[in-house]
Amino acid sequence: MTLAFEPRPYRPANHDQFDVMAEGLGRYRIDVSVPRGHREGGTRYPVILAVDGNLLFDIVHTVAHGRFAGAAPVLPPSVLVGVGYPDDEGFASFYARRNSDFHDDWAMTDPLGQALHQIFNALKAAEGKPDLTMGTGGYPRFMAFLRDELLPSLAKHYPIDLAGRHTLIGDSSGGHFALRAVFDPTSPFRRYLIISPGFSAGDDGIQRAAEGYAATHPDLDVDVFACCGTVEVDQDPVGALCRFGTGVLWTAEWFGARRWPSARCEWEIFNNEDHLSIAPRAVATGLRSVHRLRPGVHDAELKRATAAAQQALMEPAR
Repeated sequence: MTLAFEPRPYRPANHDQFDVMAEGLGRYRIDVSVPRGHREGGTRYPVILAVDGNLLFDIVHTVAHGRFAGAAPVLPPSVLVGVGYPDDEGFASFYARRNSDFHDDWAMTDPLGQALHQIFNALKAAEGKPDLTMGTGGYPRFMAFLRDELLPSLAKHYPIDLAGRHTLIGDSSGGHFALRAVFDPTSPFRRYLIISPGFSAGDDGIQRAAEGYAATHPDLDVDVFACCGTVEVDQDPVGALCRFGTGVLWTAEWFGARRWPSARCEWEIFNNEDHLSIAPRAVATGLRSVHRLRPGVHDAELKRATAAAQQALMEPAR
């Protein structure tokens, strides 16, 4: 028997998408999702922001605002924001712009920089864009865009608490950006999910930022989760040049050596994950970690949060 139905597109509730123009940077594709059940004039929330929103926002949305998360909530309510690049610009432009936005000044003449240029040249040749160029040095301007322009502007339209404990998520070059931001006193974020950070990029910019911060600050109030996959470490030449594993271990050792009283750092090398497969596992685990709700690690906190979430689910039925 043939079933009768009319297929129709499904659009997740409370999910907006639009473009914004940032002076000196270009156009960005922004995704925003508000917590399920939010009411106008009600509570305001911290932000979970993912750079490379084209790639990561759907994963973050599923973990934090998806239908399973709505039925069995654990993470505290947050406004989700994805910051990505318009699809109509093409993948070569996406590749070039993110390398500029996520790094400090970097000549890219070292082996990793040369390898990234080879990939970029192949992408722009495939798209027929021989005049497209790729540079670096955009980190300060991109961070200022997030901090001073995007978040305050979004807070005028969405229930965002600008003083909240915001989360930043970055993967690969975006992971480099997130790890670099940990040591930026002007960063509006206090939770960092750092996935496969390109540690060797940027002429030791991360190390210099960390040393500069430590020289002038006695403490760092952050929750950090850093991770990569075992397959990323030694089975791909370009991945090995990125030193993803080194970045994760360096982060753990840096915080371990300093023992800053307000800092929390957890890390993991995930078995059987490569550069393409790691993101879903990392986002699900990392968000629980930086909110101190990871099973087996934060059991007491998780028990309290689960009980509160279950009680909230029961309230409408009373």
